Amino acid sequence: MGLLAPLALLGLLFVPAILAMYLLRLRRKETIVASTLLWQGLVADVEANAPWQRLRRSLLLLVQLLLAVLLVFLAARPVVERPAGLARDLVLVVDVSASMAATDVRPNRLAAAKEAAIAALAELPAGGTVSVIAAGRTARIVANATTDLGRVRAAIAGLEPAPVRGDLGDALRLAAALAARSGDAEILVATDAAGPVPDVRLDVPVRVLPVGRGRDNQAIAALAVRSTPSGVGRSLFVSVVNTDLEAAERRLVVSAEGIPIEARDVFLDPQTRTEIVVDDLPEGIGSVEVALLGRDGDAGRPADDLALDDRAWAVVPPVRLRRILLVSEGDPYLETALSYLPGTELYGIRPADYGPATHPELFDLVIFESTLPATLPSRPILAIAPPRSSPLGEVVGTLSEPGIGRLDPGEPLLRYVDLSTVHIAEAKRLVLPDWARVVVPGPEGAPLLYAGSRLGLPTAVLAFEPRRSDLPLQVAFPILVANLAGELMGGGEPPSEPLSPGDPVELTIPEGATGLRIERPDGSVHELVPGTPEARTVTYAATELLGVYTVRPIAAGSSAASPTPTTGPSPTPTAGGSPGTGGSSPSPVPADPTAPGRFAVDLLDVGESTIAPGSPASLEALGRRTGGAGTAPDRPPARDEIWPWLALLALLGLLVEWIVYERDGLARLRRSVASRLERVTAGPAVRGGAAADRSGTSGGGHR
Repeated sequence: MGLLAPLALLGLLFVPAILAMYLLRLRRKETIVASTLLWQGLVADVEANAPWQRLRRSLLLLVQLLLAVLLVFLAARPVVERPAGLARDLVLVVDVSASMAATDVRPNRLAAAKEAAIAALAELPAGGTVSVIAAGRTARIVANATTDLGRVRAAIAGLEPAPVRGDLGDALRLAAALAARSGDAEILVATDAAGPVPDVRLDVPVRVLPVGRGRDNQAIAALAVRSTPSGVGRSLFVSVVNTDLEAAERRLVVSAEGIPIEARDVFLDPQTRTEIVVDDLPEGIGSVEVALLGRDGDAGRPADDLALDDRAWAVVPPVRLRRILLVSEGDPYLETALSYLPGTELYGIRPADYGPATHPELFDLVIFESTLPATLPSRPILAIAPPRSSPLGEVVGTLSEPGIGRLDPGEPLLRYVDLSTVHIAEAKRLVLPDWARVVVPGPEGAPLLYAGSRLGLPTAVLAFEPRRSDLPLQVAFPILVANLAGELMGGGEPPSEPLSPGDPVELTIPEGATGLRIERPDGSVHELVPGTPEARTVTYAATELLGVYTVRPIAAGSSAASPTPTTGPSPTPTAGGSPGTGGSSPSPVPADPTAPGRFAVDLLDVGESTIAPGSPASLEALGRRTGGAGTAPDRPPARDEIWPWLALLALLGLLVEWIVYERDGLARLRRSVASRLERVTAGPAVRGGAAADRSGTSGGGHR
């Protein structure tokens, strides 16, 4: 046993001081009296207060001396040393992903992981440092190389589960970088090990604190609102997955604006998906909520071990007719693909007739094919084979029979688009502008299709005319046109597809507004303003809460007035226009700049909803093998402080001292209580005897 603060032993000097208080005589005032005959009984007391006399037996003195010694050793912080079970520098990784909110371990897995991590700190060597990493969507350091275990415990206690897919690989790589600063380091991971094993290799020993034991979970895996084939109504598509090994029965409840509109009992086979369609959603609703409840429909009890994935939300896009203006000499392939877009009207005009009188501000999308005006309209633009350089991009030449480079499978514009057999006769050689991303790469770094946000306006540029390729003859063409139109015409509104928690979303500031006010699902409000007065978009990243977010413009001054558009001459449809091409001027139906927008954030992650615990050995195998814990020859021992026990003894000593000092008063109190109890218990007996006497006397008189 050792002492962490040996200088505190100087407090033992108080022991002689306590003894001196008992040895020294009490000083009294001298007074002249006539006789001391009646004071003979006070001689013993006077002798007892003589200075430096022999100590007499005193229980109070003994208790005070023991209490002083205990307090001194308590300040000296005695410790018991033993071999350390952890490395000198510990990097603690705590999994805070959605699966750690599972309640198969009470109260949940994360609480059990935090308790195990705090208990493991007892194996840390003396003077060891601890770093704490929260492994959520990204790795986050919450404590960095500190020896203050109180701070470490507070950092661990402050961790909360997040409704996100965890990335243990990212956290382990960060932990290895922190551990590389020391020659005696170790990574300790508190996790359920659910999900795939990270593809990393670490030159640091890894140990796992496993939590979790169950796998009972059913989750909403997909949610979408789609128009019916007739285009009149809306349908809700829900996909529910059962990740358990046993079948389950659940009740699916669909609510619109908080009012239940549909309830179904569904039977879920093990390890399978079940698709559910709810037709004819009510008109005028902005969002729907889907809840997966228990078989009896009780929302107060969890249906399974993970509640985060039992609810999902979807935004219902407003029904609004979209208008597209095509400025072209005539391309039947392009016109046909555009005219069959649902919910849109196509208007055509020749390049020679385009001008301010066309009123491009009345259209949701303007397409220029092989032409560009001197002044670009302040509307979303799709430029096809631009003939010259412009703010849309620099044209530096021509490409003959260009090949298509490697495509990004995660590109949203290429969803369900197969370009593997497309051949292009000729294309413009373009230089990618700063505001755009490459969608379809071409030869020598020249993009064939790029898109982005230019001055807050969705914009895309296609380097070749569709009729100069065999793309219009393939199924990919109408799908690509639909994807392009959807992104360009929907860029000014919040996304209708649910976002994943933590995903940033780019929001457009409407005309007449200075910023945006976002109301989160918990009722909190964030206000965003652009970085520069010219910017018309802001990026919002605080999307870690599940639910529906409401976006409202911040009007300049007191209010933002809706613009009053004017009608102009009718754009003339292109010669040979396909069905659906309008022949009259579009009626002005501008978007209300004060109308709120919405977007939803859902978990919708089957991998994270699969809560079956993984193998701790698989994670430990990612690290370097060691000969066992505590084998480092220069590793200091672990120390267990015993001050809590000494503090308890000190409190008991204070209690004993008080009892000894107040023993006379306590004795009187005990006698008083005993006498009261005797009177209370004797009262009924006395009253009963008196009543019997009165009864006997009365009876005798009667006789």
